[in-house]
Amino acid sequence: YGMDYVFDYDPLIFEIDRIAKEVHYETQERLLTRIVAACANQDQVISIEAYLRKGPVTNKGGTLGIRLKVDAEHISHIRGK
Repeated sequence: YGMDYVFDYDPLIFEIDRIAKEVHYETQERLLTRIVAACANQDQVISIEAYLRKGPVTNKGGTLGIRLKVDAEHISHIRGK
């Protein structure tokens, strides 16, 4: 196995960065949904586990986050759209 079998993350990272900067997202869920769709568009991706976290969420600090796990069946559904 050589470098031909290594996934090149750079284009995906570029796309995620573009999505994140494209607009202001009212919810983390919407942003994460778009990131997951970008990942699912890569044929080599067979499952996704994505996390978003932001803070501080109050004047005293704290964090707020969400986690999304997507299996192969759901990725197929996303690709089918």
